[in-house]
Amino acid sequence: MFPTALQDGNPEVTDAQILHYGVIGGDFKAGFSFNSPGTWKMFCREECEGENILINTTDVRAQTGRYSIEYKIELIYVLSVSISKLTESDSGQYSCGLGGSSSSASLTQFVIVVAEALLDGNDDQLKHFDKETGSSLTVGCSFKQPGNRKLFCRGECGGHNILVDTNDNRAQRGRYNIGYDSGVLYVSITQLTKSDSGRYRCYLSGSFRDFQVTVTDAGPSATTTGSCTPSLTLTGSTEQPERAASAGVLLYVIISLLIIIILSSLTVLIICIKRKSSRGLRTRGNSEGTNMEDVNYENFTPGSTREDSTYQSLDPAGRDQDQTYSTLTHHT
Repeated sequence: MFPTALQDGNPEVTDAQILHYGVIGGDFKAGFSFNSPGTWKMFCREECEGENILINTTDVRAQTGRYSIEYKIELIYVLSVSISKLTESDSGQYSCGLGGSSSSASLTQFVIVVAEALLDGNDDQLKHFDKETGSSLTVGCSFKQPGNRKLFCRGECGGHNILVDTNDNRAQRGRYNIGYDSGVLYVSITQLTKSDSGRYRCYLSGSFRDFQVTVTDAGPSATTTGSCTPSLTLTGSTEQPERAASAGVLLYVIISLLIIIILSSLTVLIICIKRKSSRGLRTRGNSEGTNMEDVNYENFTPGSTREDSTYQSLDPAGRDQDQTYSTLTHHT
């Protein structure tokens, strides 16, 4: 078995299945031959049903988004399929076919493995890959000269460092895989662990390409697996509730202060209104703005006139110094 080695859950590839490779950002194109012609041409992801159907047409050429097909009749019947601007998620199983109808088309299945990088030896700097535990990695190593012996090693290729050693175009040993296609040697590691961190080498008949891998714990999934290893993701997730709680307390304090200020203002306003009303009952103003004492005629006799008393001085010479007002009484 040779798994696609990029995403968990992808179907495994048997030796009888067709395997193709691509590189992230690059274009993929492959041609498939059929023994008989067909009016309907199909290109699908996995099984040709429902939303998995990428293209279903009677035209010689057709395109939908990044997917396209082309039909040619030469000595045989050839259907070419292509995908532009490959992404890692494009890895997986596909189907293409010809037939008299879409339901009776003869299908050919194949698998695409998308490498994260293509090492051609032109870059002097060591290529570095940061991966999370449980993920997979596929790297393409391009060589100008073809060769028969293909090696995938940890560090230098010698002794126990050799992970896979083969003369075939495809080989697997445990979690390590080799695939060779058109001068490119693809090496893969599945189900990465932290112990997989280190330097690796792909080797083809005397030439090699090196790269570095660093594997760390997956952030969000670490909480579900019971891991106690701290991470930046976990730290950030605990700070969020604390910040939210602080913001809630601050909002509560501000609202409380506003309520206290409003109640205090209302209390002062009510006191001022009461004081003003009380003063209005005790005093009244004359036209000159001076206050005069209200006189209550509770002991008014019928013989007296019901008029306001007038306060004036009767005898300025004989007036007591403290006396300010005298009452002028009218006798009948």
